[in-house]
Amino acid sequence: MTTRDGWRLCLYRYANEGARAPVLLVHGLGANHHNLDPPAQDISLALYLHRRGHDVWLVDLRGAGRSRPSGWPLRRRRQFDFDDYVHRDVPVVMRAVLDGADAEALYWVGHSMGGMLAYAALEHYDQRLFRAVTTIASPAFTEMKHQMVDLIHNLRFMLNVVPWIPYRHGSKLAALAPGLVIKALGGVVANPELMDKRHVRQLLLTTTVDLPARLMEQFAEWYGGDHGFTQREGMLDYYDHLDRITAPLQLIAGAGDGLTPPADIQFVFDRVSSEDKEFLLCGRENGFSADYGHIDMVLGTRAPVEVFPHIARWIEAH
Repeated sequence: MTTRDGWRLCLYRYANEGARAPVLLVHGLGANHHNLDPPAQDISLALYLHRRGHDVWLVDLRGAGRSRPSGWPLRRRRQFDFDDYVHRDVPVVMRAVLDGADAEALYWVGHSMGGMLAYAALEHYDQRLFRAVTTIASPAFTEMKHQMVDLIHNLRFMLNVVPWIPYRHGSKLAALAPGLVIKALGGVVANPELMDKRHVRQLLLTTTVDLPARLMEQFAEWYGGDHGFTQREGMLDYYDHLDRITAPLQLIAGAGDGLTPPADIQFVFDRVSSEDKEFLLCGRENGFSADYGHIDMVLGTRAPVEVFPHIARWIEAH
C-alpha cells in the first residue's frame, strides 16, 4: 500500500477468517512491527491474540522495517514527523486492513507512540471505524520527567546538524552486551527483573530503526514544553482535544514506568469522553508480580501471563 506522498508501507497478517473484526497492532517510536511481534514467539502479543482466534495485523510505519519512500534506494531518506503518521499513514493503513479483512471496524492496540497515534486518529477520523482501542504506556506529555531523559534532552541542539539519529546501528552495538543494557533500562524504560537477556539481544538486533531529526525535534519540544503533544502547525493540540474521544478505550500504564508515569495516562483517562473506558495500572498494588515499566508490558517475560490476558479480555468484550 502507498501513501499520498509516495511511501510504501508494509502490513503483516496472522489471518483468522472466523474473527469478527481485525486487530491492528501499532508499534512505538524507534521500533518496527517486532515491537509487538518479536522473534521470541513466547512473548509475542500478535501470536497470543492470534492463538485466541483473532485476525491480527501489524504495520511498519514510514521509516520502519521494510517500509520505503518512493525512489528508494536511489534517493536519500526523507524526513517526516508525527503529523505525517497521523494524516498520511494512518488512513491508508486502516483502509487496507478494513478492506483486507472485509470489515467495517477494527480494534486498535498501540504501544507508546502507537497509542498516541490512536488518540490523534480518534480525534480526526470517524470513530465508528474503531470497535475498541487499547493503548499501552501512551503519553499525552503532561507529566513526563526523568533525570536521564533530561540529559538526553539537553543534547537536542545536535538535531540541527545530524539529520538522522543512528538508533538502529547503536542498538546492534548494544546487542553485544544485553546484560548491561538491562541494567541501564532500570528506572527508565523497563523493570530489569521482567526482561530476559536473550530477548533483549534479539530485540536490539531486529526491532529498532533510525530516527529522523524532524520527528525527534517534535518529541523534544513536547517533552520540554509546559503542555502536552500538539500538531506541528499548531492547528490542533492533540492533548487538548482528548474530550473528542468517545470510542471504548482501555489505557494501560506501568506502575514503575520512568518514561511515561501513570499520572500522564490518568490525565488521558480523565479527559476522554468515552463512557466505556478502563484504566489498568500494572503494578504490585493491583496484584501484578512486579511494577511494570515502559516496554516490559509488551516485551517482558511475564507479560503473556499478566498483561496480555487483559488486552484480550478488552477486545473480546467488544
